[in-house]
Amino acid sequence: MKRSTWLGGMLATCVMMPSAGALADAGKVTVFAAASLREAFEAAGPAFTAKTGIAVNFNFGGSDTLATQITQGAPADVFASANQTQMKKLVDAGLISGSPVTFARNRLVVIVPKANPAKLERFADLQRPGSKLVVADPTVPVGKYARAAFAAMNGKDGLPADFDATVEKNIVSNELDVKAVATKITLGEGDAGVVYATDVTPNVAAAVTVIDVPPVANPDATYPIGVLSSAPNPSGAQAFVHFITTDGQPFLRARGFH
Repeated sequence: MKRSTWLGGMLATCVMMPSAGALADAGKVTVFAAASLREAFEAAGPAFTAKTGIAVNFNFGGSDTLATQITQGAPADVFASANQTQMKKLVDAGLISGSPVTFARNRLVVIVPKANPAKLERFADLQRPGSKLVVADPTVPVGKYARAAFAAMNGKDGLPADFDATVEKNIVSNELDVKAVATKITLGEGDAGVVYATDVTPNVAAAVTVIDVPPVANPDATYPIGVLSSAPNPSGAQAFVHFITTDGQPFLRARGFH
């Protein structure tokens, strides 16, 4: 065989055969998910793999941060957001294939350190001058929900009409995600923090006391999930979404989602 013919055949073979990386990627999905989903998704991941044979890698963070990473080209198969706003940004940008589906709901709580140095006992106490309040940044879903909850109590239950403005004066830290808020309060680096009920994990619960957010002010935090239009593994992505909306639901409910 002439050398030129042999080289041509080898080149054709290389073009036709998928790379080792592509073969490896075919058996996994990458899921970008809101930080509040960490415990539920990490518990559900092995069950998904056992059922489908598809490995799953998670990237957890604030939904706004994850949405920005995706718009900037970060490779992912699935996006699970803690609110509709960040998902809509990707839908409007043409980055989501098909229609996202809501798969979970959450609610807010206030947490204070067990020692409770500021003596905060009610949601209304968040307006107390000098209290150090830790929340997520307004661009993060839980941060936006928290501020909506403050505003919802304006003029209610004997509170001042500017309750939200008074509370905001006590904010000493705006965190990148809800897990950072919970961590600061467990370490005693704030007098109170606003998190999701699902973030009061056993480890967190051992270090904090929970204060309920009044039902009239507690938003219905909805979580949508969708397959990215640029997903490297679209069939695996669809399989993960299907699992989370069906067999994966008990893992969510076990961690306080509803």
